[in-house]
Amino acid sequence: MPSARPDYHPRQPGFLPKLFRQRFPAFEALYEEHYASFYGKFRLPLIVHAASAFRLCGDWNQGIARIRCPDCGYDFFRPFSCKSFFLCPSCAQKRTLLLGEYLSGDLLLNLPHRQFVWTIPKVLRSFLRYDRTLFADIGRLIFDLLSSYFSQAAGRPIRGAMVSCHQTFGQFAVWNPHWHTIVLEGGFDRYDRFFFIPLGANEALAEIWRCKVVALFLDKRLLNPNFAQTLLKWRHSGFSIDSGTRIYDEDARRSLSQYIVRAPLSLTMIEWDQEQDTVTWKAPQKGYFKGKERYFSSLDFIAQLTLHIPPRGRHLLRRYGLYSSRGRGTWKDRPALASRAPQDWYGRQAVQPSAAGEPAEVHDVSASERRKAWARLLAMIYDVDPFRCPKCSTDYVWR
Repeated sequence: MPSARPDYHPRQPGFLPKLFRQRFPAFEALYEEHYASFYGKFRLPLIVHAASAFRLCGDWNQGIARIRCPDCGYDFFRPFSCKSFFLCPSCAQKRTLLLGEYLSGDLLLNLPHRQFVWTIPKVLRSFLRYDRTLFADIGRLIFDLLSSYFSQAAGRPIRGAMVSCHQTFGQFAVWNPHWHTIVLEGGFDRYDRFFFIPLGANEALAEIWRCKVVALFLDKRLLNPNFAQTLLKWRHSGFSIDSGTRIYDEDARRSLSQYIVRAPLSLTMIEWDQEQDTVTWKAPQKGYFKGKERYFSSLDFIAQLTLHIPPRGRHLLRRYGLYSSRGRGTWKDRPALASRAPQDWYGRQAVQPSAAGEPAEVHDVSASERRKAWARLLAMIYDVDPFRCPKCSTDYVWR
């Protein structure tokens, strides 16, 4: 039967690539003089590399794919994408869906989880703009803090699990570093008994969070002792933890997994007036800003957006405890964990869910199936099938 989904129509270039093609050379020329002091020195080569890839997204001169119907002969060509994250909204959405699918379908155990969002005061945020290794240090600090609590609550050492993704942006892409973590509520002892320990944010946890972060900054000699004592005495400290989201079902896992790895930009909220050379950024109706608008010159907008391009090779998503590579390597030898593993994990391990730990037949994924992975992502975004011929409903063939 023909698919009920509508035909796939490839996306058309938006205004953002055009804005970068026209205005980025001027931004590049003025960066050191006008932007480097605030947005960071020595970042221009990194920004140029990312912008160069983005400006070539969808460029026919960079390579094309031919999609052809084997029955009726209908075909068309499509240019390659840039596969960048922080600048290209289309490629960012595909990456977001892939990571969300991985977290929900291959990583998170079928046990209760909770989302925590960790923030720090404005006075400390600028340190992370100039030293982005601090994101990893604070991620490890969060996991150690929670692990200590769970072990204390269980009365014995237990090993938990956590996924952390740091984000550097708030509304209007302002610099607002914070950490989204998906935390297993509890952990396993050495006999593989699971201890379910519901944990929500409270005043005690927030105070420990403040003390731990201040101690880390002191240890790295980023703060002097007098100012550290002042931070610990502030009544409104600026350290906050939100833990209002709990995860019980597959839909919640998938949507939350996509949310924590989202890109900083949504084109639906942005307009570019080419004649005035200004960008209007409108906040959502829901939330703190309630539909407020902010205006940027095109060069200031590029500076604000490229601020969030991470250094090359830096990990944005980190896994801890039983979700780390070493921890996941023990799952197949521990029936208590294997029996609670997500569905896709069994396929990777060649293990049947009904007989966790017992070998099963291995099915290799062909190269053509791997190349079609993006079609599945497009179907999730647009609810269409990009490999169905609009004329005869036959599957397309790659050339």
